[in-house]
Amino acid sequence: MSKKPMGNSQSLGIPNLSLRHLKAVMYVAQHKNLTRAANKLNRSQTAITKAINDLESNLGVQLFDRSSTGMLPTVYGDALAKRVIQANAEFEAAGAQYVEYNKTRSSYQNIPIFTMDVSYKRLAAFIALHDCKEVSAAAQQLGVTRAAIYNSVRQLEELLDLCLFEREPNGVTNTAFCTVLARHVKLAFAQIRHAIDDIANVNGVTRGKVVVGTLPYTRTILTPRAINHLLAEQPQLDIATAEGPYSTLEAALRCGDLDFIVGAIRPTQSDSSLKTEQLLEDRLALIVRKGHPLESKQNLSLSDLQHYGWVLPANNTPARSLFDEVLSRHQLATPEHVVETSSLSTVRGLLLESDRIALLSEHQIYYDKQYGALIPLAIELTDTYRPIGVTMRAHTAPSPAAQLFLNSLRIVAKELIQ
Repeated sequence: MSKKPMGNSQSLGIPNLSLRHLKAVMYVAQHKNLTRAANKLNRSQTAITKAINDLESNLGVQLFDRSSTGMLPTVYGDALAKRVIQANAEFEAAGAQYVEYNKTRSSYQNIPIFTMDVSYKRLAAFIALHDCKEVSAAAQQLGVTRAAIYNSVRQLEELLDLCLFEREPNGVTNTAFCTVLARHVKLAFAQIRHAIDDIANVNGVTRGKVVVGTLPYTRTILTPRAINHLLAEQPQLDIATAEGPYSTLEAALRCGDLDFIVGAIRPTQSDSSLKTEQLLEDRLALIVRKGHPLESKQNLSLSDLQHYGWVLPANNTPARSLFDEVLSRHQLATPEHVVETSSLSTVRGLLLESDRIALLSEHQIYYDKQYGALIPLAIELTDTYRPIGVTMRAHTAPSPAAQLFLNSLRIVAKELIQ
């Protein structure tokens, strides 16, 4: 009787593919010889052959051309092997950091977690608990018992000789190494997901899901238009957006939960793991409701606005920093008791029912302006240009679907600045 699969690991973005089988593909592709690969892996040729056959059956493609002289990867095998190499690098990177957290272990090479010799089901249980912070919720997400989550995590902790979670009254909290391990495991599985999409792409079928983190500027025009542009050509793709403060989105990007962040670009010069691409430049404006007392006034200055209520972005955001610099140059104090929000719907509600003034981009009120609800005041905020673009991981290639979305972003951005 076959074993019952452990839950729905795919709900976490973890494909139901054996890591040991994927590792076998990587070694055979590198050595182009079954015997040498088996020797390097310290496994039998029969086991390696079975691993490759099982993967070919699961993926529905031939990964290698067999001959008397060796095994050459097909275009599918090459695509898969390239992604598995990157996934393996993530596990090894986690191992390199592990020895900094466990000083009693001088090496990580004999720990299955870091050598792709652990079950993806164990890692799925770990990721579920990491994300949910509660055993029952993790079990429900995977469709398994609480005992299955406990057992999987306990086995991983025994292999590591480290605690991954600390019990709290309402659940668990991550230890420091738990956070590190989860990031690398998620990135590794992101590469494996991309490998499956790459294989489909070889046959001219682009599939997959793109998850985009959006910052306030891009939520009105740039991101929606890019999504519509992409889906007009590739309606079979799935798109999801995630909203939140930059710090939250950046953490999700780093661990592979997001493909991109689109919005005002932050400096990344000291961080080689992220890179940015500027798409356009945008200037800030002061926005009010139609019919505002200052609507028709010309030759306005910032000092004329001091007695009005303000709606501003949070401190330390690029827009707020630029505005504070403008006030400083004009020797004006930052308004007191401002409403801070990044929600355009909240800003809209505040402005339409008061005489408050908001700091936004005119792109953000594109439709409100079009329908006569909100307008910019006749005052120019000099030196408030911001680079708007996309932030992505520097060392991993996007999936085929993500690359198409990036292309759509570039096209739409170019149209907006024409």
